[in-house]
Amino acid sequence: MVTFPDGARIVLGNEGGRPIHRGTVAVRGPCAPSREEVMGPGLTEPQSRALDFVLAWFGHPFDSVTSEPQPGGEPRWGAWPLSGPLLITALVHWKQHEPEAFDARLGRLGLEATPAQPDEAASLRLLGSRNAEGHDALALIAEDPRLLAALARAGRERGAQRAQLETLVTHVLRPMLASCAQAETAVDAPGGLFASARALALLFHSELRFGRRGVTRLVTLARERPEPPVAGEHAGERLAEDLRATGRSREASEVWRILTSPELADPS
Repeated sequence: MVTFPDGARIVLGNEGGRPIHRGTVAVRGPCAPSREEVMGPGLTEPQSRALDFVLAWFGHPFDSVTSEPQPGGEPRWGAWPLSGPLLITALVHWKQHEPEAFDARLGRLGLEATPAQPDEAASLRLLGSRNAEGHDALALIAEDPRLLAALARAGRERGAQRAQLETLVTHVLRPMLASCAQAETAVDAPGGLFASARALALLFHSELRFGRRGVTRLVTLARERPEPPVAGEHAGERLAEDLRATGRSREASEVWRILTSPELADPS
């Protein structure tokens, strides 16, 4: 357990000999952003519903912090676990919008987040006796229980949660959707292959679980049988069967949860 000067406490676990915080602030709950705030980064209603579902069922709490298992591994922070440059981008975004909150949670421990410049990327520095930058600074956070607890506590701040979402939408989901466009037509345009909240949830889940290769596979399956408005959902069924056949029953069951949940039904 890490206790801060103001009495706040963060209870850490241990995984592979490294400290972790599994999180206490659920995506759907009184300490999380509202639906309006989730839509703040410019999401459409179907996109917002899809993201809310995927984060709630397959993501992590906003204040979770885990780390990569290998020595020198970086921390993964938040609802859609951000690591590396994306984590740094989220921290920079938070500091730019709420500098006092950032300094109260992280700045006082020597962490400094600097926005991107024309000739260099956004950066994170750990100042003091262990002076480090970028990957090295992140690796130290993953190893140091007090720094990791501070990052977890930061995830309880509403501004930090919004920064996580803004970074996710701007640097992960929008580029992913753009990569799926065909003949300059958005894949989630009205009448498109992935126009519904359910179909978009399949895309977002593929990005979360499998990365861009998984998204490409799902879109390829949809284009083999382009039958709007259900092409994306039919592709999800085929993906689930492929996953089951290759021994990935957990991921297959997650896809079926998306395909069958009433939460993603089109509004009547």
